Amino acid sequence: MQPFSHDALKHDRGADRQGKAARIKPDVHAEPMNPHAELQSVVNNEKPNTHAPQTQRQTDANPLSVPSFTDPFPTEHHVDIVVVGVGGGGMNAINRMMDAHVRGVRFVAMNTDAQVLALTQAPDRICLGQQHTKGLGAGGNAAVGMRAATESANEIRAALGNADLVFIAAGMGGGTGTGAAPVVASIARKIGALTVGIVTLPFTFEGTRRRRIAQQGLADLSSEIDALITVPNDRLLSTFARDQKLTEAFKVADDVLKQGVQGIAEVINVPGMVNVDFADVRSVLREAGTALMSIGQGEGRNRAQQAAESAIAGGFLNVTIRGAKRVLFNISGGEDMTLYEINEVAERIGSAIDEAADIIFGAVIDPALQDTIRVTLIAAGMEELHASRIEAVRPDQLQSPMRISQSFSFDSPTAKGRQPVPPPRPAPVAPPPTQMPPSLPNSYPRSPERSQNSEAGKERSQQAEKQPETPAFLRWRKER
Repeated sequence: MQPFSHDALKHDRGADRQGKAARIKPDVHAEPMNPHAELQSVVNNEKPNTHAPQTQRQTDANPLSVPSFTDPFPTEHHVDIVVVGVGGGGMNAINRMMDAHVRGVRFVAMNTDAQVLALTQAPDRICLGQQHTKGLGAGGNAAVGMRAATESANEIRAALGNADLVFIAAGMGGGTGTGAAPVVASIARKIGALTVGIVTLPFTFEGTRRRRIAQQGLADLSSEIDALITVPNDRLLSTFARDQKLTEAFKVADDVLKQGVQGIAEVINVPGMVNVDFADVRSVLREAGTALMSIGQGEGRNRAQQAAESAIAGGFLNVTIRGAKRVLFNISGGEDMTLYEINEVAERIGSAIDEAADIIFGAVIDPALQDTIRVTLIAAGMEELHASRIEAVRPDQLQSPMRISQSFSFDSPTAKGRQPVPPPRPAPVAPPPTQMPPSLPNSYPRSPERSQNSEAGKERSQQAEKQPETPAFLRWRKER
């Protein structure tokens, strides 16, 4: 980890640069404040010197920012991919990516908590909003997170540099990730970068308040970003066994980010027989809304089928691409990969998407993939599926475990011989004393005792939905 101190850089800049930085900082004591207006002013009025080295574009206003924005692949036509971890959840995600040695990208960590920021492996770090938060965090307040990111807009822009593609990883529901991620996305789009957000939604047991904050943050981020992938943490509970280790469970969730970044980096940077370039990726993801990025791999006799089906399944997210309007898939295999296998992959993906979808495909011969085929899939435009997936975890469902389980379950309970429960029917306005409920079989005797018991049971079951002025069974008793 690089040291935080960079006094030499401050000395070279001089007081003139410090004065300039001070003039463009927002007045944190001024009220009322519009973070969006301040951000717009900063981004529009202060443009970076794109001809200077990236280390010279780093601001010196933040002593916890490390000015090491170096390009690991400094070629003239290299696509600059930046992965930004915002808040604690985003920083954990990029730390695990760095442990996996994902190449071809730059990592930047941003947080309002200086103590947590010091633990990241990312070489580039920004402590957001030190004037406002004093490096002590956002306290779970999304407005504080947004204000902190707005205050550090110049440092964020310098860290992004001339990025072509920016991934933003954050956890929704807290302060920094929820509030700062939309600001980072807005700055990235202002410099012309393609922006992809990969965010997590809180567990159900974290409460309705945190869920509401997450949904608001998700809406704010959606308006500032090209493509968005959401990872409900509740999927961890429904996917893994009870004895699954916590670290292993979160590692699988972070693989969603890893697969997206690694897949796109390989598609762009590895030339193929049928080549896919960054312009193709941009055409699929630009203003795409909901997106899915997954990697499927197969071995043996049915390797093409296995790879295609694994990619289509969406991995951990279990989100189908059916109905997608824009799709890019790249097929990688050894020198023994056949044209028939490429056609098989294309047919299986084509049968799972919209007939009128725009399709881009590539093929790469990789000698390292012996007896293996790998399919990298990028799909976008699944608006209806996205809406249903978010609906499955919306706040008003948190009080009803039955509704949540039904939204994730595709196996009907009738498979075990049980009949489905019909929805409750409204109570009859004025039923006759001996009238049987419509839901009861005609074989039941119409004795007064039976009629009374069944009517009473029906009315008790309907009290939760609708309470009549006088229950039917009481009216029946009065008439007797």
